[in-house]
Amino acid sequence: MNQPGTDAVPAADRAASVSPQSPSGGDGGFDEQQLGTYIRELRVKRTMSLRTLAGLSDVSVSFLSQVERGTASPSIASLMRIAKSLDQTIGSLFEHPSTNSRLVRAGEGPRLVHPKRQWAEELLTPRDFSRLQVIRSTLAVKGTTGPEMLSYGGASESSIVVESGSLTFTLGAEEFLLAEGDCLSYDASMPHRITNAGATPCVMVFMSSPPIY
Repeated sequence: MNQPGTDAVPAADRAASVSPQSPSGGDGGFDEQQLGTYIRELRVKRTMSLRTLAGLSDVSVSFLSQVERGTASPSIASLMRIAKSLDQTIGSLFEHPSTNSRLVRAGEGPRLVHPKRQWAEELLTPRDFSRLQVIRSTLAVKGTTGPEMLSYGGASESSIVVESGSLTFTLGAEEFLLAEGDCLSYDASMPHRITNAGATPCVMVFMSSPPIY
């Protein structure tokens, strides 16, 4: 674990802060500035110092400060730890919809955009669904979920369907190349990573039961 007082940015977070623009161009949903402001509001509301949250989230104080100012974008793994330390889920960081409708029109679901992670997500199921979650994600060319392998706490039966493009899905020691129409089912608690090595953005749909976000 990184020492909370250090100013060095961890390698995983350093890599997360230098990626190019997101596939959505940063339009719609929480951008990194809004996300950082929201994280700071949650931290202040809990009377938690920057140093304390950094220590609980296993990131450096300097990096967390950059995230809150909107000058750095956390990897998904780092964002998961920050959210957990604030008693939140990543799902709670999606922009808040005006309704909790069962019907979500194309492009109108709550969104979470990671501009420098090249990753944009749209929540397709109501927030109050406790047994199923469906998310449409777009991953830009050369985009990745981050250098760290993801692992969601608690077993969750998950499936990923590629709508367009292609991706490489690393699951533990296995690696799967998925093309348009392919579906892979897996336990979301297993370490995994997604990379788009194709020539076009990859659009995919995640289904998880129970929700992982």
